[in-house]
Amino acid sequence: MQNKKQVFLHGECIIKEIESLPENLKQREDKGSIMIAESETVGNEHRIKVKEGVEFFEDKNGTLYMRNITPTEVYCLHEQRHDTIEIPEGIWEIDKAVEYDYFANENTEKRTEKRVNPIRTVAD
Repeated sequence: MQNKKQVFLHGECIIKEIESLPENLKQREDKGSIMIAESETVGNEHRIKVKEGVEFFEDKNGTLYMRNITPTEVYCLHEQRHDTIEIPEGIWEIDKAVEYDYFANENTEKRTEKRVNPIRTVAD
């Protein structure tokens, strides 16, 4: 029987469990929390708490990865928008959902060939 991987959704954020970290990642040195997605309409931010036992990495295309040996939380600045969720120990790929507008025949979030993630940090 296959070992099923976990996937967490927090608004437009997708946090997908993976087997191992890809090669050639750059380790990030974030403090406090890291923004994993920013709302385009209400100014809300989805964030992950940075603490001991939680590491973040980024590939050359801007994809964010997390390795945590202790649970951590994903939350919103506007707490009433989404519940805080706990992410258990593991290795995770973090991405943002992209909506497709079939009438306009385009993505609602434009992406260039080199992917740009709206990831930044703020010390709590």
